Amino acid sequence: MTRNLNLSILTAAAAIALSSQAAPELPTQLPPHPRLLFSQPDIPLIKHRIATQPWAKSRFAALKDQADGWIGREVKLPAKGSQWFHYYSCPKHGARLRTEGPTRHVCPIDGEVLSGYPYDDVVLASEHNRLAGAIRTLGIVHQLTGEPRYAAKAREILLAYAARYRDYPLHNIRGEPNVGGGKVGPQTLDESTWLIPVVEGADCIWDMLSAEEQAKVKEGLLLPATDVIRQHKMGIHNIQSWKNSAMGLTGLLISDMNLVDEALNGASGYFNQMMKGTTPDGAWYEGAWGYHFYTVSAVVRLTEGALHSGIDLYRPEFKRMFDAPLDLAMPDLRLPAFNDSHEVSIPNSAGLYEIAFARYKNPRYQVVLGRSQRDNDAALLHGVAEVGRPPDLAPASRNFPASGFSILTSASGRNATWLCLDYGPHGGGHGHPDKLGFVLYGLGQVLAPDPGTANYGVPIQAGWYRTTIAHNTLTVDEGSQKAAEGKCEAFLAAKGFCAVMAGAGPIYDGVAFRRSVALLGDKRLVFIDQVRAEKERTFDLAYHNAGICDPPPGAAAFEPPKKAGYSYLRDAKMVTSGNGLGLTFKTSRGGREHWTMAGGEATSFIVGTGVGAHTEDRVPLVIARRKAKETVYVWALSLSDSAESFELSPMAARLSDGSAAQPNEAVAVGLKVGSNLDVFVVNPRQEKIVVADQPINAKLAWLSGDSEMKLLVQAVANN
Repeated sequence: MTRNLNLSILTAAAAIALSSQAAPELPTQLPPHPRLLFSQPDIPLIKHRIATQPWAKSRFAALKDQADGWIGREVKLPAKGSQWFHYYSCPKHGARLRTEGPTRHVCPIDGEVLSGYPYDDVVLASEHNRLAGAIRTLGIVHQLTGEPRYAAKAREILLAYAARYRDYPLHNIRGEPNVGGGKVGPQTLDESTWLIPVVEGADCIWDMLSAEEQAKVKEGLLLPATDVIRQHKMGIHNIQSWKNSAMGLTGLLISDMNLVDEALNGASGYFNQMMKGTTPDGAWYEGAWGYHFYTVSAVVRLTEGALHSGIDLYRPEFKRMFDAPLDLAMPDLRLPAFNDSHEVSIPNSAGLYEIAFARYKNPRYQVVLGRSQRDNDAALLHGVAEVGRPPDLAPASRNFPASGFSILTSASGRNATWLCLDYGPHGGGHGHPDKLGFVLYGLGQVLAPDPGTANYGVPIQAGWYRTTIAHNTLTVDEGSQKAAEGKCEAFLAAKGFCAVMAGAGPIYDGVAFRRSVALLGDKRLVFIDQVRAEKERTFDLAYHNAGICDPPPGAAAFEPPKKAGYSYLRDAKMVTSGNGLGLTFKTSRGGREHWTMAGGEATSFIVGTGVGAHTEDRVPLVIARRKAKETVYVWALSLSDSAESFELSPMAARLSDGSAAQPNEAVAVGLKVGSNLDVFVVNPRQEKIVVADQPINAKLAWLSGDSEMKLLVQAVANN
């Protein structure tokens, strides 16, 4: 659904810089066909790649095999349009169904077979998309071989849709004939993603059609489809980017420059999507990496078609969308499952980086290409012959204020430690109530995951994935946070130490939550979570960690409340203590992670499992519950497999008059490993305080030294 974008995610400077760039003048005459996937001058270059590069030869052979498979095959269109992708999950377990036939849809968890509406209708999308892809593949192979039989088959499918399209009923995800629905699919999104390959393929055979056939395709398919798409306005949104590409490419195919102008310069067109939807950090505003790449996948279809038609849209704002994932990736080039997204592997989008490297020449993109077999259409049609040696991507602790992510990292390679704190914009309709949640990578894997998402059409999406307790953050009174935008209050990166302090914003009425995190060395993290409310509330601080965790000794069975999120907890046991708690998580790769919360306040520790990919994929969690008006949680994680223990203990922080600082004013925590002592100080109000005889008036500070000697201030940060 349409969401208004909070323009605070853009800095004024970035908005002015982008708006000051004049839109390109649209050409009065377009080059000959083909002019969308590639142009006539590109064809000899593509053939040269096929002749000289094994990866290009292999990719073309695969395309030709697909095209050959369509020759002689009967063209039979589905009798109706398809239904919503997100219905295709088991309603009980939330797992994606396995298709074993047009009316047989199997739950992979318990083998239950589902059939009928909407499942039978969902799988029709595969057939519609297969036919659209066939038009595109046949068109490409025709252009690269010159053989008319491929064009003839593409023509047959194209004319079949031209004769049938207007008779398909308009329908939405509820089966209603309303604006926003489609004919081939249940949304204008589906209509757009289907139409784009149809248009790209039609462009490759357009000159093989008679004037009468071109008119049939235009009047029977292209204009009716774009009318369906254009009636539904989405504002600044990933879906609108697909709609823009469908409209713009159709306009470029049939020389309808009004369609092209709307796709580029309209209120929801390309330029406004780039100005308002992309943060100055380069991340798409919805805060979900799956939708970031989904948007890029949409936009690049338009930018390529425009380029080959004489319109260059490859500007800095689009380039940032390729840079941001590399800046914010985990050490293994994956991106976290924030908001409505699964984890995203950047190398799986190597085709997009083939185009980005060809257009922007940024050597950083070689890192992605170097991890790819280059077996994609983008490499074949646009790729450089030799990638070269990729540069090293050195890890760096950085803050990204526009997108609202802070990265704390150390070491290098796949075994580096990496944490990303999410404090930024909610993310519109795809946002989750998880302010100050985080993802932790270490020991070669994701240790503390974000739950990500399920298909939207099943109960578990709202019942678990979109609840606060499913995330590594604070829940108050067993209810989820409100949509909010937090703020980074201080950030510090020094050799051997990095830290961030961030406020959550108005996540609950009358509640203030501030989280400060420090990474000391390569393997240890310290958290100081300061919470204050106007009255006594129930605070649940949750931490989820992949692997196995045994409950603490003496824990008794705990019955979770029948509330959203909590009702999905299993195997829950609780122990109450004022002396803190230590737990060990055993990872799937044999590593061990030690979780410790300092004592000092009575805390009920609830240990159990939450949901991973589906209800039967269990992820251990610990909830630290306190009933208070204000509290400070002090806790730590150690990723070291060694037997060397560590001690976590609060230290005195005194004001200039010698009185003790209140916990929500300033907190100092010591982490002792062997004879070495590190002290993490958070001082959000920048009070003049003294810790270990050292005067401090910074928001963040790091003190270090031998425990038998004087501690010295090593680094500070005020913003």
